[in-house]
Amino acid sequence: MATVSLVIKTDKDPNEFKKSSQPDANMNKLENLLAGLNCGAYLGSVAVHASSSDPAYATGTITLASAVATNTVTIGKTVFTFTSTPTSNTATAVDVEVDGASDTADAAALAAAINANTLGAATIVSATSALGVVTLTALVSGVTGNYIALAKSGAPITVSGAYLSGGAGGPAGTPEIIGR
Repeated sequence: MATVSLVIKTDKDPNEFKKSSQPDANMNKLENLLAGLNCGAYLGSVAVHASSSDPAYATGTITLASAVATNTVTIGKTVFTFTSTPTSNTATAVDVEVDGASDTADAAALAAAINANTLGAATIVSATSALGVVTLTALVSGVTGNYIALAKSGAPITVSGAYLSGGAGGPAGTPEIIGR
């Protein structure tokens, strides 16, 4: 199935759109916005991106092998620090309680901390864990997820790469610009 993505730049306030739970209201507002751009009532443009394939989500892995306190994992701009006594939980710094004795338990704790970090990493990825491995999946499909940085400190931790990978489809290439 093909994908068409629109990027709309306009002087209209984007906060006029309703929550995603109100798709009919959003569709009506989008129709009015596009009509206004088309006739010149609003300033702006529409970039149309087309892809012949379904978008794929970028993924990455973090593998733990007896993680110890002070080891870190960075996802995007959020640093997760392993510790025995967690005290920090902000958008950019999260402490994760680990014991180093059970990689499965430590991976589960890291995945839970990632998913709970609603002002940081959880806005760009979701995490699952199994047998000492945390799998990250970008929340946005397409090539965009391939730009989510992934890093670690400490020898008992490995990451699949410097960035998530495998994101495909979605907005790519040179868009066709429609409008003023």
